[in-house]
Amino acid sequence: MRNRKHNRKKNNCCLTQFSIYTLILFTIFFVTKLRSEDISFGKVTLPLGQVLVLDTAKEVWQKARVNQQVFKDEKIKTLSKSRCEVKIGTTQIVRIGENAEILLADPTDGDGSLSIESGHVWLNVKPGKGQKVRVRTPTAVSAIRGTIYRLDCTDNHSTYNVYDGSVDVIPFKDDGITLEDTSFSINKGESFTFVKDFEKYKKEQQTVLQEYRKKQESGFEQFKQQQSEGFDDFKANQLKGFEEYKSGHFIRTKIDAQADTQSDWVRWNQQRDTDRD
Repeated sequence: MRNRKHNRKKNNCCLTQFSIYTLILFTIFFVTKLRSEDISFGKVTLPLGQVLVLDTAKEVWQKARVNQQVFKDEKIKTLSKSRCEVKIGTTQIVRIGENAEILLADPTDGDGSLSIESGHVWLNVKPGKGQKVRVRTPTAVSAIRGTIYRLDCTDNHSTYNVYDGSVDVIPFKDDGITLEDTSFSINKGESFTFVKDFEKYKKEQQTVLQEYRKKQESGFEQFKQQQSEGFDDFKANQLKGFEEYKSGHFIRTKIDAQADTQSDWVRWNQQRDTDRD
């Protein structure tokens, strides 16, 4: 009798252990299968400061790790004084400046596709067969291959500074969804800005000018040495240089080399590109 009870308990214990092992194996298989079906976008090669990745499966923001794989439909967010570098394939580099949030879209046929609402992005895409990066902002879409360029955007304007190669920019129509039937080709050494609401943009530039004056009045030597009158004239002439185009306004100028030398963001990216080569 005792043996029967003992055997029954032993059998129940074996069944319980078997059920647990089966559940664990099924869970591992299920999670692995889900991840294997995800489309890899690239990997985070250099997270500096507070860089977060939105895990779409868990729907929570998690701190980015070095060489962390990122996947289609995930988001990367940088907080204040933070930066991030993402490598796509073997020839494409995307760097994200502070206070930015980007969506990683489907890298179909070796292409990378980004969507950015506001912030600063630096792209270095070396020539490669069938490899290019498309970047969507609230005002336009750009397509590049074998290009180095810097993108600064808000919900109202997009500015492209091209350091090598060329960039094709297609603005959105007034609905913000449909693309215009005309594109702008921006070449090496050129800066191109497309604005959706020009009156709003002028107010934004006035704010930039006011912040500049505050810094100058604060007594910093670097701002004392700069010619504020020249800066004022530059901003005024820049606004006058805009041309009207269907759904907005645009301006094409040369890259401001002096401003680049004073930009830590530009200098850092150029050094990273040099080290990469």
